[in-house]
Amino acid sequence: MPFGRRKKKPIISVIKNALIYLISFSRTRKLISVSLKRLKGSPYELAIGLSSGIAVSFTPFIGLHALFALSLAWILRGSMAAALIGTLFGNPWTFPFLWYFSFELGQFFYENLSLNLSLGKINFSELKQEVTILVLLLKNIFVSTNISEIKNNFNSLKLIPVMAVGSIPLSFISWFISYFILVKVFKSYNERISKRRKNNASRC
Repeated sequence: MPFGRRKKKPIISVIKNALIYLISFSRTRKLISVSLKRLKGSPYELAIGLSSGIAVSFTPFIGLHALFALSLAWILRGSMAAALIGTLFGNPWTFPFLWYFSFELGQFFYENLSLNLSLGKINFSELKQEVTILVLLLKNIFVSTNISEIKNNFNSLKLIPVMAVGSIPLSFISWFISYFILVKVFKSYNERISKRRKNNASRC
C-alpha cells in the first residue's frame, strides 16, 4: 500500500503524535475562524482568495504554497489575505490525504502515457527526504544558482514530479467547487450581519 510504514511505531509515540495533531488542528481551526471574521472584501473576492489557497494546497511544493496562492489570487483579482488563510487547508491533518490522492492520480497519468515509473511502495520517510531535496533545489535556484547542484537535485526527485502532475486536476476541481460554495456562504453571512444591524437599529 502506498505510504505504508516498513516499521510500526510504538503505541506511546502514536498517541503522542495524535495529541499534537489534535492540538494543532484546534488552534488552526480557531485561527481560521477569527481571521475570516476580520477579512474585508466582497463575497466574490473572498471566495476567490480562499479557493486559491485551497487549490494550491493540493500541490506538493511545500514552502511555495503562500507564493502560489498570492499569485493566483492577484491574477484572478481576489483577496490576497484570504488566499493566505486558504493555504491553511494544507496542514498535518489533510496533507496525508492530499498527497495520497495526488500521487495515485499522477501515477495513473504516468502509466497511461507509457512513461517509465518504477517507484514501488512508498513511505513517509522517502517523501520527507524528497521534500528536503525540493527545499535544497529552491535554495540552489534562488540563492546559490549552482547549475550542477540544481541538476542533481532535480534528477533526485521521483515522487514529487508524479504528485505535481496528479495535483493539477485536483487543484482545478477543488478551486471551482470551493469557490461556488464559499460565495454562497459569504453572501449568507453578509445577509445575516445586515439583518442583525437593522434589528439593532430599529430597537434603538
